[in-house]
Amino acid sequence: MNHINILKRALNITINYRALWIFGMLLALTSGSGSGDGSSSSSSTNSNPEFNWQNPFGEFPQPSPEVTNMWIGIAIALACLTLILIVIGTIARYVSETALIRMVDEHEDSGEQLSIRQGFRMGWSRAAWKMFLMDLLVCLAFITVFLILLALASIPLLVWLTENTPLQVMGTIVSAGLILLLIFVSIVTALAVTLIMLFARRICALEDLGVRASLRRGYEMVKQRLGDSVLMGAMMFGISLLWVMVTIPIILAVVVVAALVGGIPALLVGSIVGFFTQGTTPWIVAAVVGVPIFLILVIIPATLIGGWQQVFSSSTWTLTYREALALEQIKVNDELPESTSE
Repeated sequence: MNHINILKRALNITINYRALWIFGMLLALTSGSGSGDGSSSSSSTNSNPEFNWQNPFGEFPQPSPEVTNMWIGIAIALACLTLILIVIGTIARYVSETALIRMVDEHEDSGEQLSIRQGFRMGWSRAAWKMFLMDLLVCLAFITVFLILLALASIPLLVWLTENTPLQVMGTIVSAGLILLLIFVSIVTALAVTLIMLFARRICALEDLGVRASLRRGYEMVKQRLGDSVLMGAMMFGISLLWVMVTIPIILAVVVVAALVGGIPALLVGSIVGFFTQGTTPWIVAAVVGVPIFLILVIIPATLIGGWQQVFSSSTWTLTYREALALEQIKVNDELPESTSE
């Protein structure tokens, strides 16, 4: 397998096949983003009868039932909106990934560059649903096995229920060693599973196999081309590190430019509003003007850069799969005359 030629071909596809950029950007937005929120509250009460603490601001007003119901409704609406966005993002992710795989494969077969609409038609398929089920199945199985093994590795810590100090120390050492071994094995297993999944997704999208059949076939393909697969994985890891080193200064420059472009009109508008109002109103108006400009100027270039990376990575592994399939077919053809003559 000529890994350098595969990388060159993937780079050429990334540069020239611009319809893929849309799907790469969607994949970058949906697979490389996370969300989370948290809130903390603290309250203190003094039960010491000798100390009479009084709130200097007076009694806090109790919210009316209407206000409480309003906040409950807002919370439910936000939860529903979050759920809808998660569903839409998941659909966009797997449709985009399927489209990238199939469009690159079709381009290699016919040399034709499909349109964005044709790409969506290729991505909106049962293969995208099966790829989602595949990821879900593997993720749940991995987490379940890890938690079971973690519980088993923590069993020696039960010696802390005894009063024997040497036994407690020995149990802690044994449990720590088992947990470290489990973490190492989990990392190695995760890398192996990731490698298998890269082929299994393409088998699912291009050979139209089921979830278990795709996983089984992906495992067999990686096993047969283990050296080539590991070498390509190592090369892609190195390229990813290089990509991060190159893009960080670019993103920082984009942030600076976006801050200037968004900050100048924000300061102007805020200053004008400051002639008529006082307090926080000018700052709020300035933020309303400047923040959207800043976010647009940062998100669009960052998403485009992430999209290029997704297109290059997906194209590389699709070409690697095609190369492995071709070598497999050559091997079968070479063995066929021998079996016939026998």
